[in-house]
Amino acid sequence: MSLILITGANGMTGHAVLAALNQRGACVRAMVTRETSAQALREAGADETVLARFGDEAALAAALHGVDTVFHIPPRMKPEEVDNGLAVIAAARAVGVRRIALHSVINSQVQAIRFHTHKRLVEEAAITSGLPWIIFQPTNYMQNVAWQWARLVEHGELIFPYSAEVPISWLDLADYAQGVARALTEPGFDFGTYEMVSAAEPLNRHQLAAIWAPVLGREVRAVTMALDVYMSLPHWQGRDPRELALLRTMFEEFDRHGAPGGNSCVLALLLGHTPTPYEAFARRFAAQKGLLQGTGRNP
Repeated sequence: MSLILITGANGMTGHAVLAALNQRGACVRAMVTRETSAQALREAGADETVLARFGDEAALAAALHGVDTVFHIPPRMKPEEVDNGLAVIAAARAVGVRRIALHSVINSQVQAIRFHTHKRLVEEAAITSGLPWIIFQPTNYMQNVAWQWARLVEHGELIFPYSAEVPISWLDLADYAQGVARALTEPGFDFGTYEMVSAAEPLNRHQLAAIWAPVLGREVRAVTMALDVYMSLPHWQGRDPRELALLRTMFEEFDRHGAPGGNSCVLALLLGHTPTPYEAFARRFAAQKGLLQGTGRNP
């Protein structure tokens, strides 16, 4: 059975993709930097775990030894993202990995978002590596609502630090994981760059508020918080200032132009069915949170 290595495996995306690969009976090795993360991934169904850092050439080569496909999930907003991606690609070539797959980003051509430029450079390196490659370009996760869930439920405020008028494309992480798992375990997807978008059309925050209102059983308002105030929230405390500077460029670009990239027909091709509408996601997410529909309260 072919072995798939997931780098950056202990994040939200890694766990989701691991679960989807498990459903397909794939053999998965998870690469992490801490033993506690390795234990969590073994409990989540990883067949193997390996400790390695991108800057450790020997450890990275060992992590990739015997692997058919490496699915590279870079740590978010790291200034070293290009170096990390190039290290994975170089090690994959050196040890004989057959194929490289990248967790990249939608609209990687947009240079105003600085980490998009990083991802585009890693895409280029994969394309010119001489190995078969697959590039996945996910847009904004619907699940990102989780960080502000209490505020949304208790105060009816849907907050982001950019205009509520701009269009944003949205992706259900569950759809993404299923699409990735299919492309990594079935033939016919190599040398493809796949936009990963679930919602049939971009939605601005007023439209999202209108979706959440009946789900929560209360009025929901689209609130725009000043970027400096937003970046000072406890959610971001303790992060490397360099990472926050990269993140800021995304919010600034969203405020100017939104992020309407991608077409859900691509993900429909990978899934074999229509991706999840935002309305269906909202109902499912609220149910998972134990919310009583129509009351706005948790049981």
